[in-house]
Amino acid sequence: MKIFVSMKVPRADVELATVISPLDSAIRTTGHTPFIATDEIAKAGFTSPQEFMPFVRQHLATCDICIVIYHPELRGGLIEVGIAYERGIPIWLYHKPDEKVSSSMLGCSDVVLTYNDVAELKEKVQTEINRQDAKKKP
Repeated sequence: MKIFVSMKVPRADVELATVISPLDSAIRTTGHTPFIATDEIAKAGFTSPQEFMPFVRQHLATCDICIVIYHPELRGGLIEVGIAYERGIPIWLYHKPDEKVSSSMLGCSDVVLTYNDVAELKEKVQTEINRQDAKKKP
């Protein structure tokens, strides 16, 4: 299973920058393939939306789940959520307990979970993937 991860570009946000490796690890540990959009866009060297949006759409179309790490300044990731929603790709939303999340974002999400820190985020992602995998087994 390929899992698309949408999050705000970390830039100067130290905590967001520390999320990428644990998320990658959490997804791989469960036997699935992560596609962390911000990381993959940077690796490909894309700098403009004209370059990276077709790349993002192409990869999102081949994903089974879209995980959103919410941030109050998330902008581009909301486009990804709209694409996933339109395609019927399950959307899992993770946000901090004190963050105000729009009713539209909540309404598009199939799973909504809060987390306090990176370690808890990693644990909750792994737990939810394992829970969903167990539901699929006969």
